[in-house]
Amino acid sequence: MPIHIEANTGDIAESVIFVGDPDRATFIAENYLENTVCYNRYRHMFGYTGTYKNKKISVQTAGMGSPSVSIVVEELNMLGVNNIIRMGTCGTIKAEKVNAGDTVILTAVHSSHDIYAREFPGASYSAAPDFLLTSALYQTAVAIHSAEHVHAGTGLCSETFYEDNYDLYKKFARYGTLVVEMEAYSLFALAAKYDMRAAVILTVSDMIFDKIRADKKTIQESVKRNTESVLELLNTFAG
Repeated sequence: MPIHIEANTGDIAESVIFVGDPDRATFIAENYLENTVCYNRYRHMFGYTGTYKNKKISVQTAGMGSPSVSIVVEELNMLGVNNIIRMGTCGTIKAEKVNAGDTVILTAVHSSHDIYAREFPGASYSAAPDFLLTSALYQTAVAIHSAEHVHAGTGLCSETFYEDNYDLYKKFARYGTLVVEMEAYSLFALAAKYDMRAAVILTVSDMIFDKIRADKKTIQESVKRNTESVLELLNTFAG
């Protein structure tokens, strides 16, 4: 049974919104869901289940980085979750294509540290989201945002937040990588392992090479639009 998510089978919906910040989980639960129940408070990994337009949906705090995300995904699998959409922030390494406040939906993700090297000795694991869930998420986001502010492309999952230099990031950028974040690689890998659907939608909060961070209002407005996109999708998604 799960150790960090103190819940039972049935407490959590089949579809879960994954957020890093416990305060964001609480905000979504209090402002978007009805008949909400908090099923987990352990270690402030807040988890809530409620309804959105009569559809049962859960919001689960995942923390930051691959180790935290991996623990939560493993335990959600134990509890019968089928669909996970991570909603978070990222930094762009393609400033000529992606602006602060834009939305990026990941179509695949690279790893800066190859955290699954032990599982695939002599090979490199390619981590990708579920196509149907990701495609539907993109279409929903475009309808709520506008096409010019929604991008679909690859990301780099880094195991470090502060870097001494950006040589590695620049090389990935030359190969078309749009953004850097810290959770998608392990989410996609474990979802594939357990036959779960996973997708990632991100707000661009930072222009990494220029060392510019978007103002809080820009970030908050984008996160709000992304929240609405995810909820609308999960309300109708039948996968």
